[in-house]
Amino acid sequence: MILLGGEGMPKSYSADLRKRVIEAVASGASRHEVAELFGIAVSTAVKWWQHWRDTGSAAPKSRGGSTSRLEEHTTLILGLVKEPPDSTFKERSQRCASGEFAAAGARCGGSSSVITSPLKKSLRAAERQRADVARARRRWIREQGLLDPAHLVFIDETAVSTNMVRLYGRGPRGARVIDDVPQGTWKTITFVAALRHDKMAAA
Repeated sequence: MILLGGEGMPKSYSADLRKRVIEAVASGASRHEVAELFGIAVSTAVKWWQHWRDTGSAAPKSRGGSTSRLEEHTTLILGLVKEPPDSTFKERSQRCASGEFAAAGARCGGSSSVITSPLKKSLRAAERQRADVARARRRWIREQGLLDPAHLVFIDETAVSTNMVRLYGRGPRGARVIDDVPQGTWKTITFVAALRHDKMAAA
């Protein structure tokens, strides 16, 4: 099977065709004969045979993309982003200008596509790094499987307010959508209850 790409795109051939071409050349046929037999360019038959002879594989080479010059500095860059994760571009650029980066011959500008824009941090309790807290967490995780769901009680809360209305609506083009809601002091009702595995209690 031969799949033709769009205009200006190279042809994409099936793995079966590549294998048959290589087998035909290996059996003694010339590249020109094989190319004419299977309807491919002579240069294609030559390249497939050379690739198989050099690698022992009939699989095509990976296509597209290029190797970034930054890849050789991957470890340094990831370390730069991680420690500390909330440093500014200026601070990171200053770190780039010294230490391992300078020794590696790397140069950093004020910004880089490798380093992401500031993201909201997920904060964790620093106490988690303490050995006694880590042991307690591991013990708690192990013991969760021994808990009886019938003995668990969860306290949950929900609320409803008079200003809880849909904020978007549809109407004639060019006209504002008007709706009525209670004005003045908003009225809110909070509901707290205990949730067990089979019922709600202590509402």
